[in-house]
Amino acid sequence: MYSTLALTLLAMPLAFAQSSTTNPPLSTLLPQIDAAPSLTPTIYDNSAPDPQRCPGYKASGLTNTSSGFTADLTIAGADCAAFGNDIADLVLEVVYQTKERLNLKVYPKYLSESNITRYTLSPDLVPQPQWDGKTSASSSDLTLKWSNDPSFQFEVSRSSDGEVLFSTYGNVMVYEDQFIEIKTSMVKNYTIYGLAENAHDFLLGDNYTQTFYAVDAGNSIDYNSYGTHPFYQETRYHNGAPTTSHGVYARNAHGQEWLLRDESVTYRTLGGSFDMYFLSGQKSDGSSSALQTITQYQTGCVGTPAMQQFWTYGFHQLRWGYQNISIMEGVVQGYKDANIPLECLWNDLDIYDNYQDFTDASLTFPAGPFRAWIESLHANNMYYVPIIDSNIYVPDPNNASDAYPPYSRGAALGTYIRDPSTGQFYIGDGWPGFSVWADWLVPTSQQWWTNETSSYHEIIPFDGIWIDLSEASSFCVGSCGNGRTTENPVHPPFTLPGDVLTFDYNYPEGFNVSNATEASLAASAASSQASAVSANPPLPAATTTTQGRTTPTPGVRNLDFPPYVINNVQAGHALVKGAIAPTATHNDPSNTTEYEMHNLFGLQISNATYNALLEIFPGRRPFTVGRSTFASSGRTTSHWGGDNTSTWGSMFLSISQAFTMMMAGIPMFGADTCGFAHNTDYELCSRWMELSAFFPFYRNHNVKAAISQEAYRWSSVAEASRRAMSVRYSLLNYMYTLFYHAHTSGDTVMRALAWEFPEDQTLAGTYAQFLLGPSLLVTPVLEPNVDYVKGVFPGIGQGTRWYDWYTLDEVTGVQPQENVTMSAPLEHINVHVRGGAILPLQEPTLTTTATRNSSYSILVALDGQGAASGDLYLDDGYSLVPNATKIVTFSYSDSCLKTSINGTYHSTPPLANITIAGVGKAPCGLSLTIAGQECEVGAVVLSHLNETVSITGLEAFTGEGAWQGEMELILQY
Repeated sequence: MYSTLALTLLAMPLAFAQSSTTNPPLSTLLPQIDAAPSLTPTIYDNSAPDPQRCPGYKASGLTNTSSGFTADLTIAGADCAAFGNDIADLVLEVVYQTKERLNLKVYPKYLSESNITRYTLSPDLVPQPQWDGKTSASSSDLTLKWSNDPSFQFEVSRSSDGEVLFSTYGNVMVYEDQFIEIKTSMVKNYTIYGLAENAHDFLLGDNYTQTFYAVDAGNSIDYNSYGTHPFYQETRYHNGAPTTSHGVYARNAHGQEWLLRDESVTYRTLGGSFDMYFLSGQKSDGSSSALQTITQYQTGCVGTPAMQQFWTYGFHQLRWGYQNISIMEGVVQGYKDANIPLECLWNDLDIYDNYQDFTDASLTFPAGPFRAWIESLHANNMYYVPIIDSNIYVPDPNNASDAYPPYSRGAALGTYIRDPSTGQFYIGDGWPGFSVWADWLVPTSQQWWTNETSSYHEIIPFDGIWIDLSEASSFCVGSCGNGRTTENPVHPPFTLPGDVLTFDYNYPEGFNVSNATEASLAASAASSQASAVSANPPLPAATTTTQGRTTPTPGVRNLDFPPYVINNVQAGHALVKGAIAPTATHNDPSNTTEYEMHNLFGLQISNATYNALLEIFPGRRPFTVGRSTFASSGRTTSHWGGDNTSTWGSMFLSISQAFTMMMAGIPMFGADTCGFAHNTDYELCSRWMELSAFFPFYRNHNVKAAISQEAYRWSSVAEASRRAMSVRYSLLNYMYTLFYHAHTSGDTVMRALAWEFPEDQTLAGTYAQFLLGPSLLVTPVLEPNVDYVKGVFPGIGQGTRWYDWYTLDEVTGVQPQENVTMSAPLEHINVHVRGGAILPLQEPTLTTTATRNSSYSILVALDGQGAASGDLYLDDGYSLVPNATKIVTFSYSDSCLKTSINGTYHSTPPLANITIAGVGKAPCGLSLTIAGQECEVGAVVLSHLNETVSITGLEAFTGEGAWQGEMELILQY
């Protein structure tokens, strides 16, 4: 949904008219916060203190342990107070946790029950990697050395070759109550990736600052965004020698910044501790790789991603603006009439009474008819997902008709975050008006949340839940609703799409070329609307803060305005803008503040929703989609890229976003296809529907102030969608198997070319192309008004073969690293199969259920040695712990295709055909053995055309299921 900032951006260059409301806008009622001397974020403030002038620490009292060592750290000079109050006495812990992972912790020596949460992150909130009970310094891939000259400094290197991976030598460690800093030297022109979530180039570069503070700001390019994943992976190129790779994870949830500079990376947070994990990236053979590093992060640090239900890989349709059941019925019919697959319908806030969670808009979505309509979806093997916002409406206490039981039940349990100035609940502002937020540190919050979602499911039989505004977002500064709940419901302090004179006339780049007449009409309409708005001024801007950097005060912490100003995208860079104030308190024994917890809200509500769905659907994998995420969120939720725009740039950046989410362990990721804000057009939407068909999560979503953008609205988009979805749905089992490996082994689903071809340095920053798993190369069109696309074929000329998906013609005549021009008419996306792959396919249909029941085929794409391999994972598609599973492993060599089978799951569709690409010589016959029995193959049709062998008519031997017995097929010459 729209953020406050996104709404402001949407109004440019147009202005919005004031909407009607019985209450004055919040912006006229909230106090303005006094200005401080500086509004500049610290990274741009030349007058800010240099923390590297602090004295650092000296280590003493070293004690060796079976897993590493501990020591005391004592400040090595006068207090610095750069951005907080210095902590004089610290504890250092170094643990060689596993062969590939080394942990270094630094935290205050004197922790009490009242302040422990300020500095340590509980393993109950975020997984805390542990020692494996056997690794020591002598058996580790990594070596840590340290020095006290002139102050404590350390470096981590790879034991096998001495390569330094992380070094603070020449820099000081800074540890204050509101600021910690550690700085590592980097090699020249380093290549690091990750630090999700960001909308930025895939290769982060050496002139970039990644700010982490979960923020409700759409399309936040080069600024902080919804998620916090403080993990990076570095690849080093060695002039033709094999690349090396390693990773660094900093387990800290405070607001923070990573300063990527010419030859250094500086890690700064607004508090907490150093809890650093260094990953060797090494494999069993001693080499290291980016993919191995990412696997080590997921399997060893944050946990592997949840396995998703099979149906979730279908196509999803959503819009903010589906205003009644009849419109929803029309959308379903529109897709059916256009013969475009549709798996799941979603609703935005339109379904709720005055935007209040768990209610029904009785005039437009009455509960009975709405339930009946959802059940009709289920009857046709389709699904339904509603939005649930993270804030809970507070009813007017003087108005009995405004009763809101979800709030009252939570209030009775004391489950909401509190305002420290009053001790009462913290009341901010959200879509329905003044609102509160759950305190997930209180165990009763899970009980309450489960009850509310379960009760809602009894009325509306949803199949998953979409969690929004989970940063958590508040539309005002501070606890603005305290003493004012009698004014509820209040309109948000800004105009909304759909209010009077708010239609969006922005169109994508190139629209004036492809649609010159419409572009002219839109410009004229925009001008007329702007004139009308100027005669009827819009709501005043919501109150912001202008408070900047503050001065550390001995014994006092300034939480709302800390001395270090992170480059938060919100107005004034303030932490109090657009979010629950940092001073808000929780109900745990330590009265933990939002200052510590802010970045964790999205993780916590996703976990709570996951647990609630387990109660609603016992034994079934919960399907949740969350906006704000933190390290380890992938264990319980999927994610979408948030409030993007209908621009070619947003589409392009969605690929790098996807890569970073793959690294973060949240592979079920997708962007709002065709764009959320502004208007799309037929060209952009065609290209985007094609691109997103190869993202794991595939959903079209836009705002109600713009034109409709369902895929059937334009004939060209409909055709592009049908063609791309035909490829996707035939590959559903391939994608599902990729997720099985992600879930069990931490493998990636979408892959950067640099990960699969690490020795080619020219691919280091490439994200205009990507791989789905190791085997499919996708080359989308990412610019307007063209019918071609340029791309490379990595590894070609060095043993790698590529085949066109549609024709199976091998790519030839291409030089290594050549940027090849390929034909790409509007309805076409270029897809190529990598030689050496075996892909299990099924006949694509209009739903995933029908596709799962269609006949199988096998595509074999031979590599340079005439060999290939692959696998297929099968289960019931929904059980958290399936009763039966099956893994089919395929191998091809010496003209022989074999399968091996492990498991008992029974898949009923037959195997219909086998296609083998890259066969130069025509075979004269074949032999086939299934389950040890030789088959009479007289009815099997064998053909050879354009170096492709086709074998059809295999249903006769596999009528009881394709994978009931192991198969051996031999081509005869």
